[in-house]
Amino acid sequence: MTRDQLTELWQKRMNDFEKSGLTGLQWCGAHNIKISQFRYWRRKLHLTHPIQSSGRWTSLLIEDERKDGPLLIHFGQARIEVHSGFNPDLLADVVRVLCSL
Repeated sequence: MTRDQLTELWQKRMNDFEKSGLTGLQWCGAHNIKISQFRYWRRKLHLTHPIQSSGRWTSLLIEDERKDGPLLIHFGQARIEVHSGFNPDLLADVVRVLCSL
């Protein structure tokens, strides 16, 4: 399988996942796919194919003052604390919802 074919396959898988309403872990279990592969391709495809936006500008403030503390993200009125060991699928879902508002 060529790299382009593999990329196309994973793009279809990501589209299927996003329509499924499942978490990444649930979707991978249902499709017998390793979560590490899923996360790799999700990051890779989101870097090369950014999520379509409404074209609205918004402000985003990220505070990273303490190297051993949580990452604080301010998005409009929302405040998100990201601690080490966080669930990246959950954070992606939260960001997707905030972007749709």
